[in-house]
Amino acid sequence: MNAAPTPARIRQALASRPGDARALYAWAGTRIAEHPLDALAWSRRARVAEPLAIPPRTREAQVLLRLGRCREGRSACRRGLLIDPSDWSSWINLGVFQKRFDETADALQSCERAGMTGAPDRTAVMNAAVLRLRAGEFEPGWRMYRARHRSLGADPAAVWPELPEWDGRPLPGRLRVLTEQGIGDTVMFLTLLHELRARAGAITLLVNPRLEPILRRSFPGVDVVAPDADGSLPPLPPADAWVCVGDLPAALGLFTGGTAAPRPYLQPDPSRTRRLRDRLTRRHPGKRLVGITWTSRAEDGWRRTVPPAMWQPIADIEGIALVSLQYAATAADLATFGDRVDADHGVEPLRDLDGLAALVAAMDSVVSPTNNTVHFAGALGVRSHILLPVDPDWRWGHDGAASRWYDTARLYRQRRDGDWRPVVDEVARDLVRMGSGFR
Repeated sequence: MNAAPTPARIRQALASRPGDARALYAWAGTRIAEHPLDALAWSRRARVAEPLAIPPRTREAQVLLRLGRCREGRSACRRGLLIDPSDWSSWINLGVFQKRFDETADALQSCERAGMTGAPDRTAVMNAAVLRLRAGEFEPGWRMYRARHRSLGADPAAVWPELPEWDGRPLPGRLRVLTEQGIGDTVMFLTLLHELRARAGAITLLVNPRLEPILRRSFPGVDVVAPDADGSLPPLPPADAWVCVGDLPAALGLFTGGTAAPRPYLQPDPSRTRRLRDRLTRRHPGKRLVGITWTSRAEDGWRRTVPPAMWQPIADIEGIALVSLQYAATAADLATFGDRVDADHGVEPLRDLDGLAALVAAMDSVVSPTNNTVHFAGALGVRSHILLPVDPDWRWGHDGAASRWYDTARLYRQRRDGDWRPVVDEVARDLVRMGSGFR
C-alpha cells in the first residue's frame, strides 16, 4: 500500500503546480485539524481549479463541518450531488449534516442512497446504525451496529474460528468476551457483565492492559486477561463461545423489552480513594469536591471542549472546590483556571486509569463533557453532570436529561452549536439547588 504523501511532498507539488486541483485538495486536508479556515480557502481553490470534480467539494464539506457551518456544508453536498448523483461520499456527508439538523428520516435515506451507489457497509450501515440507536430504534440499531467490525478492518469471528459466537442463550460452559472497543465504550458496555455472569458458567474477559487492574478488582471470579507489552496473550482456558463487548446489547436484547439493564460495577482501590479524599478535604475543609474535565482528545474533541474561561459560574459557587480530572491537561489551561481548580493530587488519568477511578470515587460529583471520565463516573455510581454538544453521540439519546446507561448521570444538552454558556449556567443552578445532597 502506498503511503499518503507527506506535507513536505504536497508543498513541493504546490510549488511546481500551484493550480493543480489534487495538490490543492491534499494541502487542504493537512490544514483541517489545526487551521480549518485555511483549509476551507484551499479546498475552495481546488474546487475552482476543477469545478466538476467531486473530491474538492467533499473536502469543502468536511471543513465546513469542522467549522460548524452546517447549512453551508449541507448545500455543498447537494451541489456536488447535482454534478454526480452516484458519488457515495457526497451522500454520506449529506447524511452527516442532516443528522446534525436532526433530520433523521432524511439522513437514513442518504445512508441508503450511499449504500446503493457503492459506499462500503462499514460506512453506510454504521452511520445508519447510530441514527437508529440515537432515535431509540434499538432492535435494528443493535443489529446494524455490527458493521463497526468492518469499519475496524477486522472480523472477530476469525480470532477463534473454531468457536461459535454467543447468541445470548444460557451457556453452561466458558464464554470469552473480547473488549474490542475504546476505553470509554468498554467501561460502558461492561455495565452489562453482571447479566453474562448469570447466563454463562465461566467468563474470560480480554481487556486493554490499562484497564486490567481496575477490572480485576471489579470482577472477582472472572478471568481478566490482558496482552503483554509485545501484544501477546497468555494461554487461555478452553471456551465454548465468544462475544464482542459491543455486541452484548444485541445478545441481551438491551432496551428492547427484556430484563437486561446496565448496572454500576467499578470498584476503586479503597485505600487510594480514601487517601485522595482525605488530602483534598484537608485543603478544602467544609467544601464539596466537584471533579471536572473540559476537553476530549478524540477526533471530534473540539466539539466537546468547554473552554476554561467558561467555567466561572461553577467556580463561583460558594461551598464547592473544583478538582481537575482532566487527562493531559495543558499548562495553558491550568494557568487559565489558576487557583480555581485543584490539580495537585498526583494522578495523571491518561497513564493511570486505576488512579482515575480512585480519584473520581473521591468526588462528591463530576461535571464534564463526554469523554472517558463520564463513563468512569457512571460505572462507579458517582453523581455526574454530562455536558452534551449539539448532535451528541448515539448513546446519549435524542433528548431528555436521563441517561439510559447511568442512573446517577444527568444530561445537559447544548441547543446551539458551540454555545456552552446556557449549559454551564444550568449546571451551576443545579449544583446550587442540590446543596449538600451529594454524599
